[in-house]
Amino acid sequence: MSTYITIISTVIETSNDTSLIALAIAGLDDVSEWSIDLEDCDKVIRIVSTQDIGIECCEKLALLGIKASVMQVFDDRYLLM
Repeated sequence: MSTYITIISTVIETSNDTSLIALAIAGLDDVSEWSIDLEDCDKVIRIVSTQDIGIECCEKLALLGIKASVMQVFDDRYLLM
C-alpha cells in the first residue's frame, strides 16, 4: 500500500478555521495523520494518507469557506507527483 504526503497552502483568517480544517480532514478516507503549521506564511497543512487526496481536501475546505491549494504531493518514495 502506498503512502502519500500532501502539502496544502491555506488562507486561515480566524481561529475557528482550524476547527473547520479538522472537520474537513475527518471526512476524508485513509488519512493516518495531519498537521498545520500556523507559523508558516502559507499556513501549511501536511497530510499523510494512502491516496492522493489533495484536490478532494481543497474542495472540502472550499465548501467550508477556507481557501486552499495543493503545493506538492509526494509518494512513499518521496518522489514529487
